[in-house]
Amino acid sequence: MKKLPLALTAVTALSGSALAADLPVRTYTKAPVPIAVAPSWTGFYVFGGGGDGLWGAESNIVSKLDGSPVTRDQHLGGNGWFGTVGAGYDWQFAGPWVAGVFADGMFGSLKGSVTDPFPQAEGTEKLRTTWAVGARAGYLVAPNVYSYVNAGYTGSEWSGAALSPLSGGGVEFNTPSFHRDGWFVGGGVENSLNIFGVTAPGWFMKTEYRAAYFGRVTLPEIQADGTPFESLTFKPWVQTISTSLVYRFNSGSPTALAADLPAHTYVKAPSRVAAPNWTGFYLFGGGGGALWNADGSVVSNTFNIPSPRMSGDGWFGTVGAGYDWRFAGSWVAGVFGDGMFGSLKGSIIDAVTTSEGTEKLRTAWAAGARVGYLVAPNALSYVNAGYTASEWSGASHSLVSPGGPDLFTTPSFHRDGWFIGGGVENSLDIFGFTAPGLFMKTEYRAAYFDRVTLPEIGISDGVPTGNSTTFKPWVQTISTSLVYRFNSDGPATTKY
Repeated sequence: MKKLPLALTAVTALSGSALAADLPVRTYTKAPVPIAVAPSWTGFYVFGGGGDGLWGAESNIVSKLDGSPVTRDQHLGGNGWFGTVGAGYDWQFAGPWVAGVFADGMFGSLKGSVTDPFPQAEGTEKLRTTWAVGARAGYLVAPNVYSYVNAGYTGSEWSGAALSPLSGGGVEFNTPSFHRDGWFVGGGVENSLNIFGVTAPGWFMKTEYRAAYFGRVTLPEIQADGTPFESLTFKPWVQTISTSLVYRFNSGSPTALAADLPAHTYVKAPSRVAAPNWTGFYLFGGGGGALWNADGSVVSNTFNIPSPRMSGDGWFGTVGAGYDWRFAGSWVAGVFGDGMFGSLKGSIIDAVTTSEGTEKLRTAWAAGARVGYLVAPNALSYVNAGYTASEWSGASHSLVSPGGPDLFTTPSFHRDGWFIGGGVENSLDIFGFTAPGLFMKTEYRAAYFDRVTLPEIGISDGVPTGNSTTFKPWVQTISTSLVYRFNSDGPATTKY
């Protein structure tokens, strides 16, 4: 049996010699060499996808006679799903830098509340469509992974609302549909779809966060007989997260054969670089922004009357730790725990007493798991989910008229819930610098908490009023953190 490999080797050698003898003088053959080719980021692209959004709005009632405020601002909210389509053009310059312009549209129904407290009336307001034009700029954290920020101009179309008594009954008055212009800021990550062992030339995927801010509008309240009542003001902002499929028209193929390259094409020799080791412990810290919505009601022994949908927003810091395992080549899974601290403040409303207080989300913590795929050796795209808990401030309620008296308090409270989200993490070996062990992650999270019932305690006498306020919040956050991995140095890999 030992002679068989030797015999096969001899046959192969003899066959090669015979074929070579048949070739013209000075002719030789060489198998085509596959060469890694980074996507071209210069060119036109189109995209389409969908996502989830929350809006918050400052809203008050003003006199139809002189425009003076009848109530102070309350923070109202809405949420929903949407689809998006768009197109753009990017330029790659100075090596790994990319900048471009784009336009897109969003269509769906992000619906929530508008209210007039004194008739104790509420209606459903819907964000139906928006469009935006803007610019983006960013850095290729890997040849096929683009991390960017964007900003620009945006317009929005809102539905108008029919307001009816919260306790039940027919429509009392209507507010008209309206258009609002504003501006947006955001960011995201886009990467090629040459993953999971499948080649998809021209196809990319992008996940993007956006915060849009619109000007205040004054809407007349028109009664059923056509006569004007008061006017309602509405100043919205919208926070969205979307994932889209992108097609780039001249992105090129992820690999090419040397034989197919034009004459005199320069091909850079591959170099050996250290790929991060994704198995191990890590710590992180950073910050971000958030928007919360809450459904609520006022309850007693004799009634249960819904309150308008409420909202709040603010900034926060975050710290945490985790452990990841890399497996099956490019897959990474892990567990983590983190905490959030800040003051995400908004309204808690009692529609029965036409009162409002300021409710704050002070801290939250979470424990969960994540799983993702290495879209590049140094870039992990992941989803996560788990358990979360939150601490809220409680509130002092007063009549919503300007300078209205304090009426009662609701206590601070703790709520448990669950979260789902995702993000992208990449090494900080960028901008020409090497930062061993340092990474950056940007993460979106949606957290949903249980309903709580809060007794209302009179401020003047400390005696329960007999009514309670219920509050059921959900929170949407976006954060960016600096990550340190303790054993991130990995084996050398080939880089073209």
